[in-house]
Amino acid sequence: MKMNKKNLMILGLAGGIMLFFFGMGLYLILGPSTTDYRLPYQISAMFKLTGMGIICISMIVGGFFTEDLDKDTKSMLLIFGIVLLLLNIFILTYNNPYSG
Repeated sequence: MKMNKKNLMILGLAGGIMLFFFGMGLYLILGPSTTDYRLPYQISAMFKLTGMGIICISMIVGGFFTEDLDKDTKSMLLIFGIVLLLLNIFILTYNNPYSG
């Protein structure tokens, strides 16, 4: 398999999705978290946010720089990448599970 921009974008999307679901599974495996013991939540959030970041970066960069895709697909990648990025920013800004 030749590593061109399209294959690298698909690999980034697949890796990001796998990391995101791995983070969800880690939260279940590590057990419940409380206000005093936040380690399961923090480890899970690290993997989930890394996966979401890789997905957003792959979509946005793939929408700009991939030549093998048609115009409509590139536009959809850019739109979904930017919407997903903004959605994650707003959710992370207003979501604090331990706010008392």
